[in-house]
Amino acid sequence: MTKRDPEARRAAIVEAAADLVVELGPERLTHRRVAERAGVPLGSTTQYFSSIDDLRTQALARLATEIDDDLDAVRQSLADSGGSVEVLVEQMHDYLTNSRNVSADVSLMSAAAFDAELRTLALRWQHNLVDILTGYVGPDNALALAMLADGVTVHAALHDAPVSKQFLHTLVAPFMAQKRSLS
Repeated sequence: MTKRDPEARRAAIVEAAADLVVELGPERLTHRRVAERAGVPLGSTTQYFSSIDDLRTQALARLATEIDDDLDAVRQSLADSGGSVEVLVEQMHDYLTNSRNVSADVSLMSAAAFDAELRTLALRWQHNLVDILTGYVGPDNALALAMLADGVTVHAALHDAPVSKQFLHTLVAPFMAQKRSLS
């Protein structure tokens, strides 16, 4: 990255900020920490971002994009399996065992709880998950599963470990079975 590549510098700053949000939480983000992590002069963070709130929002948006990418994998896996409960449980468990995913998700939830402007960004994943699951389980069960996903994500963050695949299956299977029995 050189001074002649402002987009690369801006991207490095956002990536560093996203990493710090995951490691420290959104409230502990500072220009100094971001500049140090990105390997740029401190002034660069204020040159590209009008405030620490602007930088935090961009970092959270970057994390939301990572979550969107994970949801694309869920969408594809469920489509390939015809909506298998085992595949959904596997995807959920894989997500919950990745500490970056869990921290990013909880950081988005926490920031949005106190900043209405971030709420749309934080809820994007839930709306996408409901959209993915609705064709397999109907809209009510899809929303219930998305809410369940919120709960097990917070649980994983607080306990530094996900619930077991077996327990996830116990939680998820009834919602998946209801739609199939109605078909």
